[in-house]
Amino acid sequence: MALPVTPLPLSPDPVPRWLWPTRVVGGVFLLLSLGVQARSVLRESPQALRPSMVYLPVGRFQMGSGDDDAEAFPDEKPRHWVEITKRFGLSETEVTKSQYEAVMGTSPSHFREADDAGDRPVENVSWLDAVAYCNRLSAREGLEACYEVSGEQVKWVRGLDCLGYRLPTEAEWEYAARADQGTKYAGSNEGEKVAWFGEQIESGSTHEVKKKAANQWGLYDLSGNVWEWVWDEWKNSYAGAAWKDPTGTLETPAKGSIRVYRGGSWAIDARRVRVADRSGVAPGDRNLFRGFRLSRSYP
Repeated sequence: MALPVTPLPLSPDPVPRWLWPTRVVGGVFLLLSLGVQARSVLRESPQALRPSMVYLPVGRFQMGSGDDDAEAFPDEKPRHWVEITKRFGLSETEVTKSQYEAVMGTSPSHFREADDAGDRPVENVSWLDAVAYCNRLSAREGLEACYEVSGEQVKWVRGLDCLGYRLPTEAEWEYAARADQGTKYAGSNEGEKVAWFGEQIESGSTHEVKKKAANQWGLYDLSGNVWEWVWDEWKNSYAGAAWKDPTGTLETPAKGSIRVYRGGSWAIDARRVRVADRSGVAPGDRNLFRGFRLSRSYP
């Protein structure tokens, strides 16, 4: 069953004021031909320290799995409407090994020998590593840091009002993955077209980004390749969740509280690379199946 996105009203010019000079002078942003919502989806030109950002429309979508989805896990229910009213950008790919190393000075990746290793997603990074990258990248670009970090205690002080780099919320991630298509995977009902998955751990590996098809909004590898950290603290179900710009932050977060990751990896079966699938683990955990992509709010 298709899961539609209902666009919310857009302003006359959806590009934030702090992007106007770059767009006009350097031609940095390109409109994507994506039907009725194309006018509000813009992409940057290539970047060295991070992936290009795709700026997405606001809208309303159904999050989670419906009762008609025989493969759904209990933690994907109930399916519910979520409104995204805060405009945001999402990186078109996961952060790569070379981009992570350029910002952090080192790379923890297990896969580093292949000729294309630098263009593969960085992996073996914890949620805390991803947060640190976001803050350092913000500093490199003269932006505010979104996170206050003290050991494993992380505060997102200004929430969605912060204009620096950050992890996407779980709702933002799923909204971007669905991209008004209603497909099982991010961009197709055929997993092989859009996702790397189903490989043996002993012989498989990550893959260079952007080698599978993008979804309708020009985002790559949201299904498969590596799992992707999001901001949210784990909840056993969506019951009681805020349905308008949810951030997945508990009222009294515990130190080391479980954090969510989405999208599946190269070493998981097709069921786990579905858009609705979700998992969680401690924020300090690392393995060679998990990386992250960037998000950023804009006015």
